[in-house]
Amino acid sequence: MSYLIPNTNLRIKPPLTLQVRAKAILELRERGLEDVSPFEEYQFNPEGYTKDKLGWQPWRGTGIDEPGQVEIFEAYTHALRQQFEREKYENGEAYDETVWQPGQIIKNRIRIEAGHGVGKTKGMSALVSHFLDCFRPSIIYTFAPSWDQVKKLLWKEIKTDRKKAKLPGRILETCEVIIDDNHFASGKSTDDSNGKGGERVQGQHGKFLMFVLDEAEGIPKFVYEAIDSMTSGGIVIVLMIANPKTRNSHFYHQAKYSNVLSMRMSCLQHPNVVADKTVVPGAVKRSYVTDMIEKHCHEVDGPNADLFHFQVPWDATTWYQPNNEFMFRVLGIPPENASINTFIPVGRFEAAVKRGKQPMATGTVDQTKARIGVDCARWGDDTGAVYLRHNGRINKVARIEQQNTFVYVEHIKFAALKLPEDVTSLHIRVDGTGGFGAGIIDRLLVDPELRRRFRDYQVIEVLFGALPSPHNSDEYANCVTEMYAETAEVLKDIAILQPAEQLEIDLTDRQYGYQSKGQLELKRLEPKDDFRKRHKHSPDDGDGLVLCGAPDFCFDHLLISNDDEAMPGSWGSY
Repeated sequence: MSYLIPNTNLRIKPPLTLQVRAKAILELRERGLEDVSPFEEYQFNPEGYTKDKLGWQPWRGTGIDEPGQVEIFEAYTHALRQQFEREKYENGEAYDETVWQPGQIIKNRIRIEAGHGVGKTKGMSALVSHFLDCFRPSIIYTFAPSWDQVKKLLWKEIKTDRKKAKLPGRILETCEVIIDDNHFASGKSTDDSNGKGGERVQGQHGKFLMFVLDEAEGIPKFVYEAIDSMTSGGIVIVLMIANPKTRNSHFYHQAKYSNVLSMRMSCLQHPNVVADKTVVPGAVKRSYVTDMIEKHCHEVDGPNADLFHFQVPWDATTWYQPNNEFMFRVLGIPPENASINTFIPVGRFEAAVKRGKQPMATGTVDQTKARIGVDCARWGDDTGAVYLRHNGRINKVARIEQQNTFVYVEHIKFAALKLPEDVTSLHIRVDGTGGFGAGIIDRLLVDPELRRRFRDYQVIEVLFGALPSPHNSDEYANCVTEMYAETAEVLKDIAILQPAEQLEIDLTDRQYGYQSKGQLELKRLEPKDDFRKRHKHSPDDGDGLVLCGAPDFCFDHLLISNDDEAMPGSWGSY
């Protein structure tokens, strides 16, 4: 009788004495199989691993916009698959290109905002065990603001599941699972580090790395920086989870990075709440939600995305307005900081993005008009952005990293000539601040193909510091402030398609102050350089979107008739 070592053709005879095991391991290493995991079949199936090995069923939401544990597992799996394909590409190996193409940014940092009792910690504990068992050798660090939180939250779930399932590794009281010297999971707190906690984990590099930030809103900056220093190679997953109470944390601002996928788990979509019975033991119940509604919400006449009005799945006739406590405890939405003056609320932006994922109602807008906004790159780190508004939708059509007039014109023409034949009015609004857009304007102005194609063809130079339109001269200090304010009104009804990674920050955190002019107090948008200092990037996407999104009256005073030309066309300067 012989014993077949899982995932190999190697058979050895029992009993497995130390000498026999050592010999078997040596033979495996000689054959390059020492890192084969007996859980290999579950590498890209964490849901199956959780059911088969941990003995519980993760719950599914309604999709990526209203996720449950399963959708988070799927996002985690997708990031893993993408990294495996990229690794093969970088090593010159053949791969299928099923989920990743060269140059594609991988969202291997998953950021989860969640209401109370939805199973965010339980789900993360399953992914810790899945990663530890299915990828060898793997190193996992989990963080929480205090040692009490480390022991009583995430690691309580990890220990319970692993002991019950008799999974590999020694489980220590110090919140560690040790499988080998270079294969382990370790829990750490950040409250006793005196600003040097990052030194505990810096220098850890391996083939498979996972970092989990539990109660991530309370985790200090040095931990995020330490993780950044260790994620330059290998297969890496970063999971960040929090019940979000503020928009001023490092956790909140992680959302602006291109390799971060943000998800939100609301109590309203949990199976226990929807069904009003226990579907998931130990999780949130409908009684909690109804009690919170009674204490922290009031009924309103209808929807208002700015104020996060909502309905519950079991009553489609009533709308509620939440207060701040209900927002973070039930909806998983960080309350807005009332002291920040911005034109575009986060809720309005999110509603516009959500509309972009829904079928467009026909006959609701004038389909004969299109507007293009062009924000020109000015400095080394800036990028040019070209945005198009047509048929009630706004989308980014080009990102340009070089200050080359011909490249801009080529992208603009391509987008314009792809418009449907029934579009007869095209206005192209070009950022002319600093003179960077002058060459683009000159070429677009005389382009014969565009002038023939559109009966109403306008090329408008927009100087951000110019005066606002006469329509708003007693409200706004300059043109760019008026564009942001008026685009905020447009976004109440329009849809945003596939928003750029930094667009939300550009629009919802571009602050304004006040400037005195005689007896008037005029609103004035913060300068681009001030925004750049706060966010470490230029608001190019925000500027590009408002250039195309603002209504025509914002630019009418910039138009100068071009009567000398044979075909219709005009442009503006200020």
